[in-house]
Amino acid sequence: MFRKTTSLMFRPVPALNRLKIHHPLPLTPRESAQLLNLLTISFRHQLDSEHPSFRTPHNTSHIPRPSGKPRRHSFSDGHHTDRHMRSVLNNPLFILPENGRMSRVGRDPMEVFDLAVAKGMMDTSRAKACLSAKKDKIVQSAIVDIRDGMKEAGAGMKVLKWLISSGTSNNNQFLRDHDFAELLMEYLVAEGLQEQAWKWIKRSFDNVTSAASMPFDDAAKLARREVAGPLRALVLAETQHHASFDAAYMCMSRAASYLAGAGSLELTTALQPAGLVLLNRTCMPRSSSSHPPPSESTFESFTSLVPVIIPKRANLFLAHLSLLHPSKPDAKLALDYLRTVDSMDEKEKSVAFKPINGMQVVIQLGLDAAKFLLEQGRHSEAEWTMNFLSTNFAKQLGISMNQRRELEHVKAEASSIEILAGISIA
Repeated sequence: MFRKTTSLMFRPVPALNRLKIHHPLPLTPRESAQLLNLLTISFRHQLDSEHPSFRTPHNTSHIPRPSGKPRRHSFSDGHHTDRHMRSVLNNPLFILPENGRMSRVGRDPMEVFDLAVAKGMMDTSRAKACLSAKKDKIVQSAIVDIRDGMKEAGAGMKVLKWLISSGTSNNNQFLRDHDFAELLMEYLVAEGLQEQAWKWIKRSFDNVTSAASMPFDDAAKLARREVAGPLRALVLAETQHHASFDAAYMCMSRAASYLAGAGSLELTTALQPAGLVLLNRTCMPRSSSSHPPPSESTFESFTSLVPVIIPKRANLFLAHLSLLHPSKPDAKLALDYLRTVDSMDEKEKSVAFKPINGMQVVIQLGLDAAKFLLEQGRHSEAEWTMNFLSTNFAKQLGISMNQRRELEHVKAEASSIEILAGISIA
């Protein structure tokens, strides 16, 4: 058997001696864009599979539309609100006789509301079911803008009149049902009745000092929800249906003005739930949603509140908001934050990512930063950012390693060609 001798195996090769070690070539702009697209799509799929409610609206009900056209997103048939709504609509007390104005089939939900009010049976649970059913009808209709449909329905005004006339709105206990509060606020916003909501918000702020000073337990959690809940519901409603976030940002500034002179703990107690909703909607946009850009003034007014909204993670969100500024986006704070994270050891990272969506927010920051850097032609920084993401968040990205290797193979091939071009056979 032929065996290579030691001297032959290690005999110097002059051409190879002249070669320098070549590190892999940087990605081309096209490859960088491909990698960013791969990371972004993979991350969104991973989020949608793990946290469907985090990025997407409620599932659609499987009710065929008369027109045969695909319907918009609606409340899920399996949602507890829908089950309750069906029980209300099927209640024998709400069924008109055969010679009544309308048969049970196709009856307008707000007619059911009127009937329940007349019988003295209305409460917030039934009102919620009627509002939900009415919205479902609007969503299934041919109307283009759901908010316009809700405005035309006038259901918010009808429920508001009942709340006032029945004395239900004499205190804020009716807003403890957060599903009802959110749905009602959505109608009030559509109908331009936000000023009534502000009465409830200001009333809830009367208890901010006592709620903020309570030792953290279940009672304190309930008290803080009652303080912050009405504002959160209003801000959430202002961000619905592809609306600009200007109104939501102004809500935060207006709420802060009512708390002038309050301490930082009180401000955080009152503003944090609504502020986190708005930060989430701003920094973690839904894949199915789009909104017009906000004005510079409202955006910056909201940004100034971030240190009291989320004191411990303000630097993360300030970095992201700086990147998303409507007229002067800047990646400096984002890159500084990502480099800080990259320098952490595993224990420090686990602490930094302790909130349930901590990693997701950092990943989205990285994706947005990479996109901005590519658009600015800063390819080396964009490539570093994408390498940071794929190295630190491979599992969370759900990225296919085979797809990643394909891009690495392209880079390796390019490097090999350059090496071979440098070899001269004497």
